[in-house]
Amino acid sequence: MWLELSVLVLLLLAVGQTALLLRLWWDSRCLRERVDALWHNAAAAGTDVPTSMLVTALGRLERQLGHADRPASPDRSWELARQLVRAGADVDQLVTRCGLSRDEAKLILAMRAPVA
Repeated sequence: MWLELSVLVLLLLAVGQTALLLRLWWDSRCLRERVDALWHNAAAAGTDVPTSMLVTALGRLERQLGHADRPASPDRSWELARQLVRAGADVDQLVTRCGLSRDEAKLILAMRAPVA
């Protein structure tokens, strides 16, 4: 009787161990598929991250260049023109550096000219 019981216990342990090994094999296979999918997604996303960073940086540069291309505010232009006139600037320099029209530059120069 003890011998039959021992064989039965060993048989149950062998079946349980086989079931456990099959379960572990299946889980590792599923895990491997998930890891492969994650690697694939990470590789695909890896090329998008620098691209999105470049797009963001380019957007910032375009905004900064847009601010640089915009003419200075009228107050700043007039103040700069007054400073340039005091330093001896002529009409062309005022037009180029301050964004003023030729008539505006002539007017500023006329206002600064000494009255005779």
